[in-house]
Amino acid sequence: MSSLKVVVTDYVFPNLEPEREILSEVGAELVAGQCKTQEDAIELVRGAHAVLNTYFGPINGPIMDAMPDCRVIVRYGIGVDTIDIPAATERGIMVANVPDYCIDEVSNHAVAMLLSLLRKLPQADRNCRSGEWALAPLKPLSRINSLTIGIIGMGRIGQAIASKVSAFGSKIVYYDPYATQSITSARQVELIELLEISDAIILQAPATPETCHIINEKAFESMKQSPVIINCARGELIDTSALVNALKSGQVSGAGLDVVEGGNIAVNHPLFGFENVIITPHSAWLSDGALKSLQRLAAMEAARVLRGERPNSLLNPEAIKP
Repeated sequence: MSSLKVVVTDYVFPNLEPEREILSEVGAELVAGQCKTQEDAIELVRGAHAVLNTYFGPINGPIMDAMPDCRVIVRYGIGVDTIDIPAATERGIMVANVPDYCIDEVSNHAVAMLLSLLRKLPQADRNCRSGEWALAPLKPLSRINSLTIGIIGMGRIGQAIASKVSAFGSKIVYYDPYATQSITSARQVELIELLEISDAIILQAPATPETCHIINEKAFESMKQSPVIINCARGELIDTSALVNALKSGQVSGAGLDVVEGGNIAVNHPLFGFENVIITPHSAWLSDGALKSLQRLAAMEAARVLRGERPNSLLNPEAIKP
């Protein structure tokens, strides 16, 4: 029987064979569950040396206390809002993520939403289906190379979006107070300037206390160009009720949302009543290739730690005891 135990708190994959294969190389047993409650997680993680986590959370102090031998928690994905990182650090548990498995997919999804809204494809499709073939209802349509595109969050995905959008000849500005390098194809600005001059705004920031509702009623009031809004990052970045009001008033001319505040929304939600809104089910990251990469990369991070190595994407280096 293996002396190492790796727990999967929850998963959305067809199977866990990639993880089993990789972790078997370090002599680890894989135990999987579909946790719904803290009690489920506490029972599942007992004796765990590593944890792989998808959507279940928060993985907090009480859960961590049930696995005193745990060395690392790896998030299947980029965001780590399901994990209480300070609690993990306090207990000497490393936290890692998989930051580069879906850069192409998410950036492509954001640009696809951008083009669909700027070219008013949803409205055009609905018009044709109802027998309306006139062009007047689609006007005005601006040349994309005459527009200013604002990106909030210039990490890996934000940079990929900037690179792809620059091919259309648009002017690109971005707001990211943590950006450490200049972006050749874009100009860094303060948030208020981005809101005032952008014809389209793409959110690609992490969910933090600072970014929660970064797009709120005051932000919408600052927008001068009635921009389209794209969010393929985290739902909490936009105040949903403020967005609904902005759509009603024309402060924004459309929205593309792969994520919505609070998760899934009911079919009678006001957002579904707008023809200029595109909503997808948090699928921006998804492709066959991305799914396979995510499983393998997450398992490889856990295996590294179980071999006594440092994970490639360690988020709390202070958890490592000197």
